[in-house]
Amino acid sequence: MLAAALGLGAAGAAGGVALQRHAVRRLQLRPDPHAGEGFGTLRGTPVSVLADDGTRLHAEIDNDDRDDLAIVFCHGWTLTGDSWHFQRKALRGLGRLVFWDHRGHGRSGTADDRTAYTVDQLAHDLRAVIEQTVPPQTPVILVGHSMGGITIMKFADEHPELIGSKVKAAGLVCTSSGGLDEVTLGLPAGLARINRLLLPRGIRAAGLGSGVLERVRHLGRDAAMLVEDLIAFGPDASPSAVRFSEDMMAQTRMEALTGFILSMIGTPELSPCATLQKAETLIIAAENDALTPVEHSLTIATKCPEARLEVVSTAGHMAMMERPSLVSDHLGDLIERTRKTL
Repeated sequence: MLAAALGLGAAGAAGGVALQRHAVRRLQLRPDPHAGEGFGTLRGTPVSVLADDGTRLHAEIDNDDRDDLAIVFCHGWTLTGDSWHFQRKALRGLGRLVFWDHRGHGRSGTADDRTAYTVDQLAHDLRAVIEQTVPPQTPVILVGHSMGGITIMKFADEHPELIGSKVKAAGLVCTSSGGLDEVTLGLPAGLARINRLLLPRGIRAAGLGSGVLERVRHLGRDAAMLVEDLIAFGPDASPSAVRFSEDMMAQTRMEALTGFILSMIGTPELSPCATLQKAETLIIAAENDALTPVEHSLTIATKCPEARLEVVSTAGHMAMMERPSLVSDHLGDLIERTRKTL
């Protein structure tokens, strides 16, 4: 995971340049249902959101003339708001859509304070996004993938008065309420234990040397793409989707990359999820998710017994890009069911 995030060519170093090139060719020759898809080209009305610590966050609004219902999308670690590409196309007629980039990601700014990359800060940022992109009287549905789902859960914990009143529903896609330090990434037990010991140290070292790493990480883009395909996607993912995911990772600044992952794996329970029970909640898991395995979604469902749980077959962590129609249908159903209660 660290190799993919840093883009340092670890796969090439381990198996040889020729082996890496062969693997890249095999990936490129895989059937590609999304070849020619205009990833990253959908744009809305830009809004500069000011976070509580002065960091500028990039947000975009589709249908900014709508005030009947707002759906705010929160992306995952090392991604951007553009990771919701397919859902943005499928759901654009259902309300006011808000997409934003987390601090240190995509078009958003970086924090002056290097300690400001925590899941608690993400909850503060989400509140700023809601307040500055959604009219006061407009009800909200929050949708989050991976770290974006954690952002929603932390936001609900910190602002219980808004859940059920302002925030009517939540969609949590391939996320976790805790225990990320125990994820094995599919490794054998012995290697998984070593990984758990070494990963935090490696990430901290990367953070200390972030200036140097920023200058050289582009040298290992192919290796990073291969690891991205292996860890973040299912067995038959679109090569175009994998490449775009790696493109978004390459835009993520090192301090955000290291700070957020340390915050997530360093917190045993990220959220008790109790407050979410006041809102309509949809949980979407993916069968082949190695980063937030299905068991993590089951844990959230146990904490929120009234929530609806859906498992997407043969998809990995990037389910919304691998099985976009199915994920969009589930989210569209959540939106329509919520609208009927307004």
